[in-house]
Order: sequence, then C-alpha cells, then structure tokens
Amino acid sequence: MAWGNFLSVPCPCKKWDSDLKNYMLACLPSVGLIIGLLWAAACLLLIWIGTPFLVLSFIMTFLLFALCGFMHLDGFMDCCDAIMSRRPMEEKQRILKDSHCGAFSVVSLVFMILGFYSMISTSLSMGLDFVDLCIIPVISRAAAGVNVILRKPLGHSQYSQGAGADDKKQKKNALIIMSVQVIIFGAAAMVFATDRIPTLTVMAAAALGSYLSAVFAKRKLGGMSGDIAGFSIVWGEFAGILAMLII
Repeated sequence: MAWGNFLSVPCPCKKWDSDLKNYMLACLPSVGLIIGLLWAAACLLLIWIGTPFLVLSFIMTFLLFALCGFMHLDGFMDCCDAIMSRRPMEEKQRILKDSHCGAFSVVSLVFMILGFYSMISTSLSMGLDFVDLCIIPVISRAAAGVNVILRKPLGHSQYSQGAGADDKKQKKNALIIMSVQVIIFGAAAMVFATDRIPTLTVMAAAALGSYLSAVFAKRKLGGMSGDIAGFSIVWGEFAGILAMLII
C-alpha cells in the first residue's frame, strides 16, 4: 500500500485495505529509503558518465520530487495556498480542499524549486556524502508520519476515519514499526557515513524541519491531513539539504 501510494516506481504487488492506513504510514521510512537509494544511485551514475554540472543539478532536483510522483509537492502547494490566504479557519480549510491552483501556491512553488536547485547544485560543487542523500528522505517522511498518527486529523482527511481501541492499537503499533525502521536506517547511515557528525546533523535538521513545519501548518489549518504531511516532507528535505550544504 505504501509503495503504491507514495512512490511513482511501479509497484510489484498492488493491494489496498482502507482499514490498514496506519500501517501504511508506518512504512513511510522504508519508502523514503527506496527514494534515497535511487536518488543517490542516480547521482553516482550521472557523475560517472560525466553529466554536465548544470544538467546534473537539474536532474537531481527533478528526481527527488518525481520519485514520489510529485505528491508531496502537491500538498506543499495546497497548504501554501490555504495558509497564505490569511482567511478565517473555515475558509482556509475550504481552500485546502480546492483542486484549483492559486497564485500563492505558484509563487511558493517557484521559490521552493529555486531553493532546492541552488542548494543541490552548491552541494554537488562542494562535495557531498552520498549517505546523506539516502537518509534525508527517510527522516523527513518518518517525522511526517509521526505527526499524522499522533495529531488530530482534519475532518476531510482520509486519516480521520477510524476510532476506538483497534485504531489506537494500530497507531501504537505503527509508531513502534516506524521507530524500528528509523533506528535501523539511522544506524546504517552512521556506519557508512564518511563523517558521522555532519550526517547526524543532516538527519536532525531533516527531522526538525519536517516536524516543526507540520506543527505550524496544523495550527494554521486546524488539524493534520495528507496535504500537511506533504508540506512537512518538502520542508524536511529542504532543511536536510540546507544542513548538508552548510556542513
């Protein structure tokens, strides 16, 4: 379910059960690892074949969003449209559900893409640790998943359905499953990292960026949703790449 929903890579096993959405969220770190590994592998391949620098920077920026089918970028745009409208809460929630693309979302998208491109190109020119490319999508998605599971969902959110003891048990189990993945993947990143302190800093920045942006959007919009999760993932990846650039 997580592969089919959060990855644009063809899914080898297509199944769906609406009652298992919490467990789908629990697999977000593994989805992030797949994206990170493909992202880092593509970077290595493009460098090896001698891809021109500006083309390499463009492809690396494009792949990060394309590998998830631009889903999270769509959520980022929807949230920017609603939050920057500065309307009352009910009107913001209506704008969030609106499928039309507003001016605020377009302006925000332009500057966000420029930011990603600038930081990725600078990181490539200064040298980077490919482990960081692998772990950033993992941490940003883990933080977003935790926020979706723990925080109050918006009324129109697909995650608002479900209540009672079974739902609470699912959420508890999902958090455990997610924590195990983060520990394993984080430990592997520490083992393979060229320098552990910068990689640890990149992980912390991605987690903090994703978590705080979700908290901010939740307060502005009155609850959590898939769009807000996408918004926080984009900001988490932005923060992780920024930390990679600075360090």
